[in-house]
Amino acid sequence: MKQIVKVMCLAAMMISAGMSTQAQFRQSVFLNGMLPVGNWATDIKTANVPLGYTEVGKDAIIGFGLGYRASYRFNVGLGEVAPFVGVDAFWNMISSEWRTKYLDANSKAPSYINMPIMAGVSYFYNQLWNDITPYGEFAVGTDVMFITPEGAGKVNGIPFKKFAYKPSTDLAWMIGAGAYFGRHVSAGIYCYGLGTHTIDYTKNTLKNNEVANAQMLTAELTNAARQKRAVGAIGLRLGFHF
Repeated sequence: MKQIVKVMCLAAMMISAGMSTQAQFRQSVFLNGMLPVGNWATDIKTANVPLGYTEVGKDAIIGFGLGYRASYRFNVGLGEVAPFVGVDAFWNMISSEWRTKYLDANSKAPSYINMPIMAGVSYFYNQLWNDITPYGEFAVGTDVMFITPEGAGKVNGIPFKKFAYKPSTDLAWMIGAGAYFGRHVSAGIYCYGLGTHTIDYTKNTLKNNEVANAQMLTAELTNAARQKRAVGAIGLRLGFHF
């Protein structure tokens, strides 16, 4: 019995050593193009500036981003698998119509920044062509959403200093597919579910001390606070791998 245990342990050590020699540590950087979907992409049709407070977190348009990933690739016979961890940063503006309205009001428009941090696995099928390797992958993690502050301006005769927003976090996922061209360049299409984020405020200040205006603003914010936004995107990713 002891001999059998020793043989099994030796075999496990040999297999582990063999996998270690075949494993390849890879680092990747990505250029991302993002098309918003969900509540995040809802088209706003209203005359209010800023976005009525109830509309913040909507009307995002096509944006871009950068990403970084660290992975290990293992040969599994019919291809390779690669567990990975990565972080991305996506930046999206609101529509040009709304940016113009903010500009006309001498105000700075908000924009949206999402930072998903995920862990997942990729599968590479390298039995088709020598230089083109199809792949598929999925990942789960968390997304942190930031909304940049609105700048100074006047709305309906009321002068504002700034509106600032709290960051929000929620569970996120990603699924994608594409191809490697050689070993160092890839391109793929991805679907992102970046969570359901809460829109909340950290600061709002008036340049005057008019009690009526302050009460009106407070009431509007109370009704608008902690709204939910489903945030998602379709992404195109160009990767460079080292």
